[in-house]
Amino acid sequence: MAVSIPNMPRPIDAVLNELSGALGQPLPPSYVDFVNHHDGATPGGNSIAISYNEVSVSRFIPSNEALKLAESIDGFPSSVIPIAEDDCGNYFYINPQCGAVFFWDHELEEDDAKIANDMSEFVDRLAPFDPTSIKLQPGQVKSAWIDPAFKPEF
Repeated sequence: MAVSIPNMPRPIDAVLNELSGALGQPLPPSYVDFVNHHDGATPGGNSIAISYNEVSVSRFIPSNEALKLAESIDGFPSSVIPIAEDDCGNYFYINPQCGAVFFWDHELEEDDAKIANDMSEFVDRLAPFDPTSIKLQPGQVKSAWIDPAFKPEF
């Protein structure tokens, strides 16, 4: 079963032209095809395996936000397109030179993990997340702390 990704309005050509111009090269065809159908979409619950963990896509970055977002993220690689974010401040990006998709973890200084050869393969690798698949053994969780400012009404 594939992850549900809603159809969204197609970005205007000027946005894609500006993005391409800023990168100094054509946009990867698989990226253009994706944003023409799902620009800025919020997918259904999902999971994708990376080399050391499983993460998820919380939202796809609208093409008209990509340049500004890339410039505002401290330590983010240059000359790439942020395409999606997870819930922990990490991003997936596409390298326009080769079209491959990578995962950038803001806490790691090692090379970014290659996730897929192109946007289409990346989307195909997204698996539906099943919360019932998480099984904790008795005693596995020793303690938990929640910041009282998170939800003061509790």
